[in-house]
Amino acid sequence: MTKNWFQQASQRPGQAPEQRGAMRKTLLYLIVCLLTWMVLPSVAAAASGPQTAWITFTLPNPQVTPSWRNYAPADCNSDLDACAQDHRFWEEWDFRVFSGAIDASFRAVASEGKYQGVMMLMPLADSNNFWNNIQLMYQAAAKYGLAFEVALFPKWKYGAEWCYLYTENAPPYCAVVPHTTTAVGYVQLLKMMDFVERLGGSCTNKSYNRPFAVWYGWYEFVPGYAVLKNFWQSLPAEECNLQAAYITWLDQPFAGTPEVQQLQTWVEKRQQPYWVNTELYSTTALQQYQSTYAPYQTIITGVWNAPDITTWAKVMCEYWTTVAQPARFGVWTFDDRDLAYQEYYRAQINGGMAVAGDIGSY
Repeated sequence: MTKNWFQQASQRPGQAPEQRGAMRKTLLYLIVCLLTWMVLPSVAAAASGPQTAWITFTLPNPQVTPSWRNYAPADCNSDLDACAQDHRFWEEWDFRVFSGAIDASFRAVASEGKYQGVMMLMPLADSNNFWNNIQLMYQAAAKYGLAFEVALFPKWKYGAEWCYLYTENAPPYCAVVPHTTTAVGYVQLLKMMDFVERLGGSCTNKSYNRPFAVWYGWYEFVPGYAVLKNFWQSLPAEECNLQAAYITWLDQPFAGTPEVQQLQTWVEKRQQPYWVNTELYSTTALQQYQSTYAPYQTIITGVWNAPDITTWAKVMCEYWTTVAQPARFGVWTFDDRDLAYQEYYRAQINGGMAVAGDIGSY
């Protein structure tokens, strides 16, 4: 999934239009929102569709957070969409006012097939509302037996988005902890990861409770291998193993990022897995990058603005055939943040939904 809906266009220069889009309406928005992380154990399974799936939530949207504009804090009234596109929606809105819609949405997801869990896209922030909102979403998922995973798109609250990487020697445009060179974004990320891992109970035996994916890759700046390696090594691995929980999330233009490949090789030599998510939206991209990070790779894809379910299914079958036996394979089926910047990767089309069953039947 591309990030234009989560960051101003001026902050994301040069992104290809085929990676952008929007989709709208219908109650099925949340019932089957976005299928993600699909496990396909064999070629036969790939032909008939995924065996398991995750649903991805993006907020705000009119189903999970109906009439969200009516609850805007005073400092957002001049530009509600700007607040919704950065950290402020999660930080300043109180999701308790949407609790009924949230509960209904998770209940619908749980009743709609073999969904493993929900994946919440969110920014890096810090406020009572922020922590309470994460907890509320987790509790809604847990109530219906759905696993919970965070996909962190850090945003620019603490300086440049990549500031979260700097345990020390943070660049001058990063906010730093007083009397240190440690980026505040890094400290806040550790706080958030630890908070998410402890939802529902503490970690045991140096394990972790849920994966935590973090966006990586920018046109404006290349951190490099040393920075990424130092960041990974700095993640605590004692009580809650944040090294093991961490996933690098790469958009299609960054799917072949050298330092990510180098770090994965280094980690694997230490008999540890290091998962990488790659967004790949064409057969060419799939062919080029489908095994770059295997066996610890999740391929996430989608069909751009398909006019009908049959067209969507035909393209998805082609994609699934291209990556016949991925360890994990995901697809965006519906996305709508109710904002000007939107996505067109969808399977929820004209009031109908391409299901995660026998895709070849369409």
